[in-house]
Amino acid sequence: MRILMFLMLFFWSFQSAWAKPEIHVNVPELILRLYDGSRIVKEYPVALGTPYEQTPLGKYKIFYKEKDPTWIPGSGFSDKTPVPPGKDNPLGSRWMEFKPAYGVHGTNKDWDIEYPVSGGCIRMHNADVEELYELVDIGTPVVITYQVLLLKEHDNAIYLTVLPDIYHHKQGSTTNVMELFKPYAVRYKLLSDWQFPTDSMNRNEVKIAVAIAGNQSDKSGK
Repeated sequence: MRILMFLMLFFWSFQSAWAKPEIHVNVPELILRLYDGSRIVKEYPVALGTPYEQTPLGKYKIFYKEKDPTWIPGSGFSDKTPVPPGKDNPLGSRWMEFKPAYGVHGTNKDWDIEYPVSGGCIRMHNADVEELYELVDIGTPVVITYQVLLLKEHDNAIYLTVLPDIYHHKQGSTTNVMELFKPYAVRYKLLSDWQFPTDSMNRNEVKIAVAIAGNQSDKSGK
């Protein structure tokens, strides 16, 4: 019995030592990522704020959590009648507040996930938000960024993805790509014929650089 209790305490201590959950959202991707340190644990599709009611950018922390919340209509609604928990509640089954009046929550409109249609909050499928609710706690960091251009490194090449510029930040240009490419310039050479994608809605990867001979990843294990 003592051995069992010792193992349980050891396992709990081990979990507490490595578990450092963080929520990351890059608005144009419409994806919420749960990190444990530098490792991605889960990815969830989300709905985010419209161009007129934008999801706030910055670094926050969850400071309030609630199961089966009651929705109280805000200033933009003429009918201020609170909506109790249930299938008609716009907050769904969970609420995690990271900024006053802004939270990660469920929805009663599953079809609007993966679209910028919220009033600034982060909406999730109810099954997803219920899972996330159990994985994070008060104080969990929430990092919200806006990056239209993404560079990814794989197969000894650099690929560019251009996401929709939902909030019209006008980041999509060759100049911006060159700035993002600087950390890779020592190991990669730009293709002479690469061109910035003309369709700003194109989510496909475009190869823009290849590894410089002699600087490719050493796969010998040394």
